[in-house]
Amino acid sequence: MSNFDYDAELRIPSNLIYLRSVRAFVRELAENLGFSRDKVGNVELATDEIFSNAIEHGSSGVDSQIIVRFLTTDEAVKITISDSGQEGGLDRKWITAWSDVVKKNINLGTERGHGLLLAHSLADEMCMESNSIGGLDVHLLWYLGRKSKYKKIFFGCNPQAEISQT
Repeated sequence: MSNFDYDAELRIPSNLIYLRSVRAFVRELAENLGFSRDKVGNVELATDEIFSNAIEHGSSGVDSQIIVRFLTTDEAVKITISDSGQEGGLDRKWITAWSDVVKKNINLGTERGHGLLLAHSLADEMCMESNSIGGLDVHLLWYLGRKSKYKKIFFGCNPQAEISQT
C-alpha cells in the first residue's frame, strides 16, 4: 500500500450480488467528479471487471471481503481493489496473465484473461501487485483531463511491473 490516505473505503462480502451496488457507487462518483459520459462508462466497466475477478479468483468464499478504496483529487480518481487471495497464495496464472496484458501478448482465441485486458485498456493507468495478506491489489487510475502532476505520488506501483510474489 502507498503512503497516502484514501478518501473512502468499501468492505464488501465476496459475493457477486454486490456488483450492481459497486457499479452504481463508482458511476455516481465519476459523474460527481465531472468525468465525461464516456469516461464514466470506462470507470464503471473497468471497476466491474476487476471487482468480478477479485470475487471469482481472489477470494476464498463469501466469508472473505473485497476492499475497494477511492482516492480523488481535482485532477484524477484512483480506485484500488484488494482481495485476500485463495488458499495456497498467489497463483502463477495471475503473474502470467498480467505480464501478457502489459506486453500486449493476449491470445484472442482463449476464453480467459480478457477482463484484465479490457480494464487495462479502459483505465488511464493500471497496475497489479501482491498484497500483505496473500491476495492482489489492483490500482486503476483515471485523469479528468491531461496527465496529472500528481502521477508519481498518486499512483502507488509501477504500471509496467509484473506482479511480484511476497
